[in-house]
Amino acid sequence: MVKGMANSTALNSDLTSKPAQTPIGWRDSPNCYGRISRTLHWLTAALVTLQFTVLLAWRGMGENAITLFLASIGPHGSLGFMILIVTLARLGWAWVNRKQRPPQPLGWDGRIARLVHITFYALLLWLPAFAILRQYGRGGALRFYGMELLPEAERDITWMVAPAELLHGPLSWLLCGLVIGHIAMALMHRFWLKDRVLARMVGARGR
Repeated sequence: MVKGMANSTALNSDLTSKPAQTPIGWRDSPNCYGRISRTLHWLTAALVTLQFTVLLAWRGMGENAITLFLASIGPHGSLGFMILIVTLARLGWAWVNRKQRPPQPLGWDGRIARLVHITFYALLLWLPAFAILRQYGRGGALRFYGMELLPEAERDITWMVAPAELLHGPLSWLLCGLVIGHIAMALMHRFWLKDRVLARMVGARGR
């Protein structure tokens, strides 16, 4: 009986020492990001990863069965349009939740994190938006997975074409570098600093 009471006490101690977990809500909270923010975040990650996968596959292998298949599931222009729409949705949702989102850390690391996030959003908006302007300025048809949104036309509008011609490539690789750095920092927070930064986007919410 004494042994049973001891086991019961130990069990109760374990239960009280571990924080209870509550379900993730739809909206953000100061402790973690909600379901909608998480969905938009990982959807952006999937679209950007597919965009660079298709691009690097074409650069590395040229036209073959694999690259044609990748291009069929991820046409460059269609993916760019989707990235633009999802980014606008993320900005709108961030504004709605601006007073209850997890706070950025204080100090220089917090300022760097804010700068990186602003740069992310700027690139995710700029790259597809100016690519669409370039396509329109050249008179090319705008298509989304085969659906023609705007037909071809005879025009050559230099101011629409020039910014994307000059900066689309370099800024795309800047975005790729930021993505790699973002992943590296998330892993560093998880396995080296061992804080809850990554858990705010992927983990359960502690009560």
